[in-house]
Amino acid sequence: MPLMPFGPPPKPELFPPPPKPERKAEPVAKPGTSHVAEEEQRIDAERSELRASRKQVAAVPRQRRKRNHEEPHHNPTDICRVIYSDTEMVVVDKSAGYPVNPTGAFAQRSVVRSLHAQGFDPVFPINLLDTEASGLVILSRSAAAAKALRWNWRSALCVRTYVAVVQGDIAGTKGRISHAIGAVSTGTGLRHQTLTVEEGGRSAITEWKLLSRARGMSRLELVMKSGRCHQARIHLAALGHPVVGDRLHGRSLGEVPLDVLVDIPGKHLDGNSLPRGQIALHFYRIAMPHPITQQPMRWTAPVPRLMVALMPGPWTDAE
Repeated sequence: MPLMPFGPPPKPELFPPPPKPERKAEPVAKPGTSHVAEEEQRIDAERSELRASRKQVAAVPRQRRKRNHEEPHHNPTDICRVIYSDTEMVVVDKSAGYPVNPTGAFAQRSVVRSLHAQGFDPVFPINLLDTEASGLVILSRSAAAAKALRWNWRSALCVRTYVAVVQGDIAGTKGRISHAIGAVSTGTGLRHQTLTVEEGGRSAITEWKLLSRARGMSRLELVMKSGRCHQARIHLAALGHPVVGDRLHGRSLGEVPLDVLVDIPGKHLDGNSLPRGQIALHFYRIAMPHPITQQPMRWTAPVPRLMVALMPGPWTDAE
């Protein structure tokens, strides 16, 4: 048996690495042989051509599309009906769905344009009623009357009474809402809502009285002690009983509608409803002095049929 050598195995024989190639110096570019200047000239020429083409396109007048949209023709008396008029003022009963001042898609269908067509020109609105609401609007016909009417409107001499149909069975027979109201920016405009006085809200008071209940709704009489923007709608929504048909203040973001949470008797029955763009809010009575004679005046506008049809039965005070 052959003897095995003692110790680690011998290292294998390694061949030496190949020699490194000789490094040759890179040729130095001679003056005038670089293409950098030519490339820059080419880029400048392309940019100049692009600017010239843009100027030519901008010089061509852009043809605007002709709008085929035309406002539908409405009878001026359908927009508003004159209740009282003299040489100083006009009082009208506005229909729901029309603004007081011309705006946007209602450039011709407004209370002011309607009065112009009926021979009252010029007229200046004293109170602005929501487009979706109906009822009384006062307009002046002279500068002196406008000044006096605005003073009377803001004073305690003016008593403003509304009628509203709200969602749900309101608790109690009368109450007082005194939430301050202010405007907050939404990025695309302003939104009026309840705000504390520290946050910029202004005092607003609404007194309500229950008239009747039916079909899961309540009919209220509202006396406005102040005239904030959307005051009746904001206060009733804050109370938990928004005005029927109010999509702006009736529900806030992430809030479940009231009629879904509460099992109101008769809410599944088919009944009359308001058209889209109308709410169950009607400005039906104003009592204030005449702007010139200062004699007590009182105007009343009848409640629209569609609003009366929401709740069957006579519109009388609840006992």
